[in-house]
Amino acid sequence: MMSFVLPKALRYTLIAFYVYGAMVHLANMAGWTGFDWQSAPEKWQFLDVGYLFLDLAVVAGLLTRKVWGTVLLIVAASSQILLYTLFRAWVLDVPPAFEVDPSDAAYLDGLLLFHAVCLGAVGLVIWHARTARKVRSRS
Repeated sequence: MMSFVLPKALRYTLIAFYVYGAMVHLANMAGWTGFDWQSAPEKWQFLDVGYLFLDLAVVAGLLTRKVWGTVLLIVAASSQILLYTLFRAWVLDVPPAFEVDPSDAAYLDGLLLFHAVCLGAVGLVIWHARTARKVRSRS
């Protein structure tokens, strides 16, 4: 089983970003982000609730330095990348009252970049840890 801890600076940076993500989902639910959440499409409500819990689980796992925290981060980032690339049309296929203009839809591109950078950083740490372990075992 893989046993490693993300570097402290990266871990706390990711924790801060995922706390922020959870707060955005809470703000959506409270209706503070420009639309009435109770009237929002059910898929948006489902995604907000699901990602709220996933973001909080990532934070808990990273705070406690558990491997499952990193695994959940990979799941969260990967699933959002899929959601906003392959399933973007599905996410944005909503009733007219909830349609977003192109500049708002471009926000999804920022999320894609954010999640890709998170995956890249975590991937580099995992690759480095595995490479270092192989070098040590050969010595």
